[in-house]
Amino acid sequence: MRDYNAAAAYRALAAELGLSAAALGHRYALSMPGVDTVVLGVKNRKELAECVAAAEAGPLSAEIMERVDNCFPGR
Repeated sequence: MRDYNAAAAYRALAAELGLSAAALGHRYALSMPGVDTVVLGVKNRKELAECVAAAEAGPLSAEIMERVDNCFPGR
C-alpha cells in the first residue's frame, strides 16, 4: 500500500497524458538512453495492444521524462 500511495502523482500524470500507468512506464523505459528493449508481462491481448501502441508512440519528450522523475522525489 505504501508503494501504491507513493505513486499517486505518477498515476495522476499518466491520466493527465491520457495514458495508463503501464503505458507511461513502458514509454519512459524505452526513452532512456541505451535502452532498446523492455521485457513486459501481459495478461491478455488488450494489454499487449497497449504495449505495442506505447512502443510505436516513440520516446517521451525531455519535459515529460522530467515530470515522471519528479513524481518520485528522493528516489
